[in-house]
Amino acid sequence: MSTSAMAPMDPETARRILACVPYSSRFPIGCLVPPVGLLQSSVRSLPEVELAMRPEDRSLVGVHPERLATWIENAIGDPAGAAAVREAASLAPSYVEACEAIQRVIAERVASARLVVDSVSHERTGEPAAG
Repeated sequence: MSTSAMAPMDPETARRILACVPYSSRFPIGCLVPPVGLLQSSVRSLPEVELAMRPEDRSLVGVHPERLATWIENAIGDPAGAAAVREAASLAPSYVEACEAIQRVIAERVASARLVVDSVSHERTGEPAAG
């Protein structure tokens, strides 16, 4: 289920997707960088996950796909996005390809949320939405 096949996003979900969760609800994420090793970090929003999961030539993201989906569902409050992450992970033939597919799903979800938030803010000001 790509995000384009999902039902239209409501403004409240879009705001949750773009917002940071409380520090206590952050999600641990790592990055394997040879020869340095595993660099541990954490993220507090889907835009941060999108950035942290960007494919890099010299590193590999360290994330547990099911735990990420659970965090998206519970901490972010986006069950549709969590389902799309689970589906992308289950269809990928390898961990690397799963990470790439998950990153694409999250990037699409974040872009959709930004469009919704922009259109709502333009509606309030009477300006035409960009697009």
